[in-house]
Amino acid sequence: MKKILIICVTFHSDKELQAFLESVHRAAERVKGQMMVDIQVADNGKANLGYLGGALPIYNRYAQDYDYVSISNVDLLLGPDFFEQLLQIDTIGLGWIAPDIYTDKINRHENPYMLTRPTKYNFLIWNIIYSSTWIYRMYHSLYLLKNKQSKVYPACNIYAGHGSFMLFTKAFVEKNPEIHFPGFMYGEEIYMAELVRQAQLNVSYCPTLHIANTGNISTGVINQARKSRWSKESLQAIYTQFFE
Repeated sequence: MKKILIICVTFHSDKELQAFLESVHRAAERVKGQMMVDIQVADNGKANLGYLGGALPIYNRYAQDYDYVSISNVDLLLGPDFFEQLLQIDTIGLGWIAPDIYTDKINRHENPYMLTRPTKYNFLIWNIIYSSTWIYRMYHSLYLLKNKQSKVYPACNIYAGHGSFMLFTKAFVEKNPEIHFPGFMYGEEIYMAELVRQAQLNVSYCPTLHIANTGNISTGVINQARKSRWSKESLQAIYTQFFE
């Protein structure tokens, strides 16, 4: 029997957590006898450790006991056949499975998140963007305007999946039994993609796995100046570790 651990991170979001858990249980009912689904909740409402800061202590303690490990936000709903479809995926050579995450309010598919590895030039531009709250606001507004409707992709290998629901294989965990993220928040996708790359595994976009994104509740109350600072600090640490 396959085993999956879902580590979900919550931040003053009890209502969303309940809906997320209900969607997981519904999907798990359809694979009884084939897959065991365990859930661990990282509650950042007590002490906000950041997204991976809340999830990774649980990952580091339990991940090696599972065939799949997911790190997830709670403002999501898993499709009813999520685990059924997951069991159909050949995971040989895969480190990270990126599902189809659809945000209805902006009509966008969040995956593939990044098709190719960023360059040093990308980091230079990001450093400029996150150095100024005004530039960050303008960039964010233009990004939303440009990406009103995302392209629909077939199954393919990509560089990185969207951070709201990251699903890792046993092969990834074996190469990364303990992980320590160097920032507080943001840049998680690039960091995990680099770990997959170092492990000589692939990130696969699998559109048969459906997730509905109901809203960015965890970061929606954070002001942009703070978001900019966290983004810049994380990206600088990631650049130093993997791209210098």
